[in-house]
Amino acid sequence: MWPDDRFLYDVEAVIARFDGPEAQRPDRAHSRRLVQDLELLGEREPRLAERCYALQARIYLKLQEFEQALLSVERAISLAPLDPGLVVLRGEIHQGQDAYSAALRDFSEALERNPDAVTARMHRAEIQQVGGDPTAALADITDALRQEPRSARLLYRRGLILADLRRAHEACADFRAAAQLASDPVLRAKAEKRLRELGIS
Repeated sequence: MWPDDRFLYDVEAVIARFDGPEAQRPDRAHSRRLVQDLELLGEREPRLAERCYALQARIYLKLQEFEQALLSVERAISLAPLDPGLVVLRGEIHQGQDAYSAALRDFSEALERNPDAVTARMHRAEIQQVGGDPTAALADITDALRQEPRSARLLYRRGLILADLRRAHEACADFRAAAQLASDPVLRAKAEKRLRELGIS
């Protein structure tokens, strides 16, 4: 592995830490240094530029600096316009801004390019649920679960949708399965809380 590739792998690991325990999350100063390093690497190594800009966008998204995130992801898309993963990332940024119609367009575009894009399907379902269309949300999550039937996060999301549809028995089954499968203690606790709220321990 080249040193530059190793650096990018390390950046991925830092980004993953944003979703971990608060004490282990990167601070803003370190995150900004990474963004600057990615800029320099992208300028020096054009073959890595698209990946550098995508990583910049992901860091900005974690920092909730949405305008900067959009600028970075658009730079990445300009270099790899056919990459549905970048369109999904742009949709996640729009979703973070509560720009739901733009996010919905992005997730739908990504699914047109790659119908098996589970992340796009999950995010589109979230937006459909927020937008008051739980039936469409349920269809998307059920399609995603056909590809990843043991995904705790998808089972939890379907449980939420089923609860909205007042299908409590089915929702409980999904929350129970999510709690059993979840390696993330936060997700497990959320599923168990939902079970208690529905009267099932």
